[in-house]
Amino acid sequence: MIERYSLPPMRELWTEEAEYGRWLEVELAALEALAECGEIPPEAARAIRARATVDPELIRRAKGLERELGHDLLAFLQALEERVGPEGRFLHFGLTSSDIKDTALALAMRAGLEILIAELGELLALLKRKALEHKYTLMVGRTHGVHAEPITFGLKLLNWHYQLERDLERLGQAKEAIAYGKLSGSVGTYAHLPPRAEELACAKLGLRPCKVSDQVVARDRHAQVLAALAILGAGLERMAVEIRNLARTEIAELHEGSPHGSSSMPHKENPITSETISGLARILRANLQAALENIALWHERDISHSSVERVIIPDSFLALHWMLRRMREVLENLVVDRERMARNLELSAGAIFSQAILLKLVENGMARYEAHELLRRLAGRARAEGRELKEILLEDQRIREHLAPEEIERAFDYRYYLRHVNEIFSRFTRGPEP
Repeated sequence: MIERYSLPPMRELWTEEAEYGRWLEVELAALEALAECGEIPPEAARAIRARATVDPELIRRAKGLERELGHDLLAFLQALEERVGPEGRFLHFGLTSSDIKDTALALAMRAGLEILIAELGELLALLKRKALEHKYTLMVGRTHGVHAEPITFGLKLLNWHYQLERDLERLGQAKEAIAYGKLSGSVGTYAHLPPRAEELACAKLGLRPCKVSDQVVARDRHAQVLAALAILGAGLERMAVEIRNLARTEIAELHEGSPHGSSSMPHKENPITSETISGLARILRANLQAALENIALWHERDISHSSVERVIIPDSFLALHWMLRRMREVLENLVVDRERMARNLELSAGAIFSQAILLKLVENGMARYEAHELLRRLAGRARAEGRELKEILLEDQRIREHLAPEEIERAFDYRYYLRHVNEIFSRFTRGPEP
């Protein structure tokens, strides 16, 4: 795992200064590779590296030239050539803009993924601690929004943890997919520099060269990254939606530790952070759609993807980074009302134990369809009369023909639903799945 504090803040990756720095890093790697291949004088590469820096003055000069030239990288190169002197003529030797920009973008996205991986690792560790804390905290499980059977809050948290484990794998796969550069020239033919120079330059940058390219690195790689980000965002939204639902007044089992109030209603405690996470997840999914649209370009390349990427890539990384940190804060401060969970378990007056009774009836000789229909009617009767299901069962002659009173009592024991919880948790202390 990458140390969190060895990484730059996410926002710094997407500044103008950072972008220029990456362009320079790629240009210098290409220069040194070309020198090693004998394509340019080695002393020129050394001189440029000694003099080339990105500072506010260089950025100011480059931005001024960009307004004149209408091309950001060309303006950057002219400003840099002025800075380094005569040897600067070898900058960008045999390259096209996308050689630099796409390779530099790979560096940025890889660094961004490393930051997200570190943040997700911290969230996973917190989730596991919370899951263990609530391993046996009983609550009702809900399907279709309706009480189903007892579960534990720890199992709910563990389920979230399991999904985020897969998200961690997807981020790792995305990091591998994006760690490719290309220095193959205007249409990918290496017409003006040898393929060996591309191999050497990419190795210096910690990237792999594309086996074949046109003017750009194919955009399926970028779409894969944004897909991993969008899926992780959806996983965080899954958690946020559940927290929001369980914070509703009618349920009130969870509460954000730092809820937001209302300007008009002083009593309100709103789960606004979770709601914001849900909203940003929509942005990630929308950005993924745009990334998918970027895959199909005209011929060897058009520029329709470029303006889109300037928005969707930084925005997706920044939004997801915020979401991960805020979800960690929500979970750290989450208020779990165990007493309310216990009271809510009783709201169905024992109906949540119906399957346990059903199986006992089947074991004792009743046909399944007959037992199911009988219990459906008896549960409806209990609801209509406002009585406990167990009381109704103990009175029913057909039930008593198959089940003794002590068997009915045992079927209404919450411990029955906890007997495999430890085994489920043990799966997360073993090695990885085969």
